[in-house]
Amino acid sequence: MPPRRLSMLDDLEEMGATILVWAGLGGGSISLPYLEEEAYGPVPARFRHYGYVSESEFIHHARERDIDLFAIIFESQAWEFPAELVDGEVVAQNELRGVAPQTTIGLREFSTDTGPASWKPFRHYFPDGLVNSAGEQVTNLWEEVACRDLEGNPIRAHWVEVAVRDQVSYYADRNNPVWREYLKAVIRIQIDAGARGIQLDETDTPMSALRYGGCFCRDCMDEMRAYLLALDEIPVELEGVDLTRFDYRAWLLELGHRAGENPRGLPLYQHFSRCQQLAIARTFEELSTYAKQYAASKGVEIRVAGNFYDCAPYFDPMVDHVDVLVTEMRETKYQQPWYFRHGVGLSRGKPLVAVENPYGGVTEQLLQKVQLGRAFDLFRLTIFEASAMGANMSLPYGSWLGTEVKDSYWVPRHLVVETGQFLKEIDHLISPSSPHRTAVVHSVRSLIALTIDSDQFNDGERWFPDVEQPDAPAQSYWEVIESLSRSSKGYDVVVFPDEALRANDVTGQSLSRYETIVLPDVWAVSAEQHRALLDYVHRGGHVLIHGVYGSELDPATREELTSHANVAIVDAIDELPALTPVDIVADLGPLAAASLHELQSGAVALHLVNYDYDEESDVVRPRTGVTVGAQLAGTFSRARLYAPGEQAVDLELTQQEGVWTVTVPQLATYAVIEFSQGED
Repeated sequence: MPPRRLSMLDDLEEMGATILVWAGLGGGSISLPYLEEEAYGPVPARFRHYGYVSESEFIHHARERDIDLFAIIFESQAWEFPAELVDGEVVAQNELRGVAPQTTIGLREFSTDTGPASWKPFRHYFPDGLVNSAGEQVTNLWEEVACRDLEGNPIRAHWVEVAVRDQVSYYADRNNPVWREYLKAVIRIQIDAGARGIQLDETDTPMSALRYGGCFCRDCMDEMRAYLLALDEIPVELEGVDLTRFDYRAWLLELGHRAGENPRGLPLYQHFSRCQQLAIARTFEELSTYAKQYAASKGVEIRVAGNFYDCAPYFDPMVDHVDVLVTEMRETKYQQPWYFRHGVGLSRGKPLVAVENPYGGVTEQLLQKVQLGRAFDLFRLTIFEASAMGANMSLPYGSWLGTEVKDSYWVPRHLVVETGQFLKEIDHLISPSSPHRTAVVHSVRSLIALTIDSDQFNDGERWFPDVEQPDAPAQSYWEVIESLSRSSKGYDVVVFPDEALRANDVTGQSLSRYETIVLPDVWAVSAEQHRALLDYVHRGGHVLIHGVYGSELDPATREELTSHANVAIVDAIDELPALTPVDIVADLGPLAAASLHELQSGAVALHLVNYDYDEESDVVRPRTGVTVGAQLAGTFSRARLYAPGEQAVDLELTQQEGVWTVTVPQLATYAVIEFSQGED
């Protein structure tokens, strides 16, 4: 990570920062001594003159301002960088100068004690060395921890390599116990350096190596063998095979398969994918638990965050083991409130922090406009939309734009400060809880395979040719929540877990707070989840089914729900909004979004976002005289309006048949109305 200056904290404090993600102490992917030099390394007097500090000093001063830096662990990156050394001193690294013979420094040199003279030896950190799953002493850490393709070649994490720099980052494998032990050492150094937040990045490794055709390393093959032995029924392809000694990689090679094939076309692929789904949940829990336990042994408390990328269904079991969810967003767009409602549902009450994706969506385009002094309202919307939906969108502070764009994501300071200060003002009005009367079910098992087998793990045909996929069950979940959001309907997302990954926590009682439950192609439903839905309708709840329901249940069991008087089958997605309860009474149209937040004070906040951006005038067209009502239980005597750049004001509040109505004089980009029972 780049060097730190104290003036950065002045900026961050003025922006209203509370936590920093992808923010520091990331050098463990190069070596443990490199990480320690980040944390404690000497800062030359010349740099001290300008306020530069070590990472541990920066963390300390950040905590004095109630800002927690989450130390970052790059779980799938194992690095070797080009370098030039003179008498063991680094005179160039990554960006070479031609002043000494070229060499490399990284995990390989660390494990062989051939790195810079300032690096402590490998045995300083691991006195007994590291022993792999074959019982061998590790002599080359870099090669040991790499994911492997079908022919045993190391897989590279291409998305982080800068091609012109002669860098090599192997895709590291968390199934390998050696790598997990190394990552625990990284965690120890980070906590000892003062970090009170640990952010685990790339939390789906090595399953995510499917993107490049792997992983077929020894440890992943051990996982596959154990998985197959635990199955109730042996796949027909393996009849007569001694599974106690089965090697999936060797078996595929004997069948004539080679590296470069699409893994989705390989025999037993679905079992291999399922094996990795189970493994990543278990190994993530191991690291998260270790971080908490090590911190406790040092007398401190920490928070653990996980990068759950696009909030895919296979992250659901990991949610139990984090305090904060971080999501990169696969695509950063200008209008996607449904994405945040989905993420808030997956988070199950925990804070969700979204970060723009440099590779997908509008980030680079937005930056170009902002640099020309345009698109300020568009930037504001990218931040406010998340808050309106009960999540957080991080404010950029020189954010990464990938390996090809020679720039970073900086927004004019006044604009970021203005935005951050408004978020600080309304912090008490943002909540992941809602009084919405509609819930949409996110069925993990109905969605998980389709998500993994999509183009998300493909990259077109860059790494392997496309293959014709077997017919997968239809899935309308994303279309349904988008349709509800575009209709300004309030709703929650309720997760139906995959019970092999996480115990079911859905009951008729837990669902009974909703008037209507929407089931979008929930074809995979367990017997316990089916009983919960039956209990729910027997309690008077209503169910709307779109598409397939419970295809694995026997017909008579399935019909217990589908034939119930409180259940309706809906053919078209665009019919659903009209069939769900009206929590927000307003004619907002498709260029708006709305959501209700239940607050700890007992008040309720109505959040409104206006997406009506005009390219020519470069502003969001303000709406005047917007009358909006909220269907709420309880009694309220005050409605207070909060809007960016404006003083909070009280609005006239009326009530009829439980609908509390106000008129917002002007809705620019964002407004929040707090319904409360009296004075502050």
